[in-house]
Amino acid sequence: MFFSFISMRAIGPMFLGIASLCLLQATGGTASFAQNAPQVAALVHPEQGGPRRLEVTRDETVLFREPSEKADKLTELSSSAIVTNLGCTETAGLDWCKVSFVDGGSTGFIEMRHLIPAAGPDGIVATGVDDSKIRVRRRDYDATSEIACAQNEGQSLGRCRASIARSGGGDAAVVVTFSNSFSRELYFTHGQFRRGNSTMSGVGTDTEWRLENGIYTVRVDDQRYEIPEVFVLGK
Repeated sequence: MFFSFISMRAIGPMFLGIASLCLLQATGGTASFAQNAPQVAALVHPEQGGPRRLEVTRDETVLFREPSEKADKLTELSSSAIVTNLGCTETAGLDWCKVSFVDGGSTGFIEMRHLIPAAGPDGIVATGVDDSKIRVRRRDYDATSEIACAQNEGQSLGRCRASIARSGGGDAAVVVTFSNSFSRELYFTHGQFRRGNSTMSGVGTDTEWRLENGIYTVRVDDQRYEIPEVFVLGK
């Protein structure tokens, strides 16, 4: 499930995250981020070039309400859990990362030493701000294809034109155009479908989706889409 290539668009911001992973592997995966300046730098907020998401490295890692071991405990996370990076800073002698769940929910703090930059389902450590929505609206596409689609409830699946802007790590925006020229934008984060854009047919949050046998089956309001996973991830 790994990319065989990396676009030139992603090479610059991706470097910090990839370098951090290499450093972690070289130290057996247990080095303290507070003792390693390049790794600390790599976990800054995505707006500063840091990774968009972080991976938990230890079972029973606590998500605290505030950056303090004395703060309320919101929940515990298992090893390999993925969280959204909201920036990491030093507080009272410890390095903390503010995080949230990829699919929404609680926002809290985890000690930086229990986190590493997370690779997406395409194998890429996505860094910097996701620009896929901006690019798709500029028609700056990575690929165009046809997908199965239906515009109205109960309608048989037909064919629609789909164009995509990918931003690495499973982040992408797809614009699907029906035969009557109606179009809808569909947004993916870390390989998960998130929502559609707001149109006259709905605000885009009444959704259902699943990924099965390499196909995303997505419903947004009354519309249905079948999108190949390879089209979303580019692999």
